[in-house]
Amino acid sequence: MVIFLVGFMGCGKSTVARGLAEIAGWDFVDLDRVVCQRAGAEDVAEIFARSGEEEFRRLEREVIESLAFAENAVVATGGGAPCVGDNMERLMALGTTVYLKMSPLALRDRLLHVRVVRPKIVGKNPEELLDYVTSLLAEREPYYSQARVVVDCDGIPSRVVISRLRYLVGRRG
Repeated sequence: MVIFLVGFMGCGKSTVARGLAEIAGWDFVDLDRVVCQRAGAEDVAEIFARSGEEEFRRLEREVIESLAFAENAVVATGGGAPCVGDNMERLMALGTTVYLKMSPLALRDRLLHVRVVRPKIVGKNPEELLDYVTSLLAEREPYYSQARVVVDCDGIPSRVVISRLRYLVGRRG
């Protein structure tokens, strides 16, 4: 079984996926990290700068396809992964999809304090960032909301989200 966490950048996909995988004794897969490894890049920003978003999305799709053979893994997808081509349908066919849903304001507040370089938001002030998140989330919501499980994460610590999702990996308590 594979569980795919989807949602906007900054919603906690990596943290929740890592915690859920640890509880289950499953593999944790960070889709962006695997794409970077395949590209020989330090981070997503490097791939965007060197080869462009189109190449990044091509590699991302390759990695998604490679997960067709995965067993017992929790995958943190990139924020845009489910919104390109038929990726969301593919993720749903390959495993259980979980949308970590957050409001634009909560996402903006989280993104203001992250240390990870995110190429699409570099240099934006708080108002610009909120406008960007609000607009892009509106475009992506129709994809994310197709997920089998939707968890409202506004104001909820990651450890609580992980606890709420334990049933997906057969762990109680």
